[in-house]
Amino acid sequence: MQETVAKSAGSPGRQPAARVALVLGAGGVAGIAFHAGVLAAMSESLGWDPRRVDLIVATSAGSITASGLRAGLSAADIYARTCDEALSPEGAALLAGSDAVMGGRAIRRPEGRPRLVPAAPGVVWAAGRRPGRVRPGALIAGLIPVGRIPTTAIAEGVDALDGGAWPERTTWICTVRLHDGRLVVFGRPGAPPATMGQAVAASCAIPGFFAPVEIGGVRYIDGGAHSTTNLSQVSRLGLDLVVVSAPMARAGSRPQLLFPKFPAALGAVGRELNRLQLGVEARRVRAGGTPVVAFSPTPMDRSVMGFNPMDESRRAPIASQARQSALRRLERPELRDQLAALTD
Repeated sequence: MQETVAKSAGSPGRQPAARVALVLGAGGVAGIAFHAGVLAAMSESLGWDPRRVDLIVATSAGSITASGLRAGLSAADIYARTCDEALSPEGAALLAGSDAVMGGRAIRRPEGRPRLVPAAPGVVWAAGRRPGRVRPGALIAGLIPVGRIPTTAIAEGVDALDGGAWPERTTWICTVRLHDGRLVVFGRPGAPPATMGQAVAASCAIPGFFAPVEIGGVRYIDGGAHSTTNLSQVSRLGLDLVVVSAPMARAGSRPQLLFPKFPAALGAVGRELNRLQLGVEARRVRAGGTPVVAFSPTPMDRSVMGFNPMDESRRAPIASQARQSALRRLERPELRDQLAALTD
């Protein structure tokens, strides 16, 4: 586990290299595809290699993308895999044992009948003892029945990709401890020991959908139950830039009138709440002097993403659309100036 986000001293007489964090948010299969498109666009437009970023903070779908980057997959290969296109020889070799995971196709349907009992009713007691500290998503996760779809394939696929070892470069995987709703960030100093596969599987354990992941006798669920990006975890680190890919929010800074019919209305409300939460966390990071550049779905992106984030058939169209949207945005000189630290 990494102790710090190291800053390179560089050669004598040269400025130290910029310290950059990449924050990859939750979003299911659609989120994996969105990350693929955004990273591909940034790599093409800026010549940036996200594999070498100083710190990755990843949640749920973002943790799968993070595991690929840290294992050595290029942004181009992550995009190609998402779109079922030809991989580079290097990418094909890396993905030989983890193909289903990186493509967002590791779901195995459960057998038997579900038990309609709360997953962790004690979370109510934890919330009462710490008012305001347990997020609504974590509270709800404890009160609904546990998910039953196993995450074994995710853990095994990621460990095959990463060799079971934690990445050398600083990588934080966000999860929530089910019994008390606390955020636990694997890879950060003081976190419980875990393999990369265990941490990613736990971070992907969507409440009520995937089964919680037990690590060291404790059950963990999707870090999105705390925040869909957990961007605030990079505040006060003295970074030079934070880049965020937030599939579950939406582009824009102004509230929108919400008049669509269900289920579109439910999705729109969720995106609005995630946009607001992203804004709160971004302001917290910026207050410490660190610029934040966030990529969230545009109206066109959202139309392609649809309402089911686990729809595997939309992977390629989502990635392609996200890439096009990001490329258009990256044509703006002011944004390229903000991202100058990526090419220092």
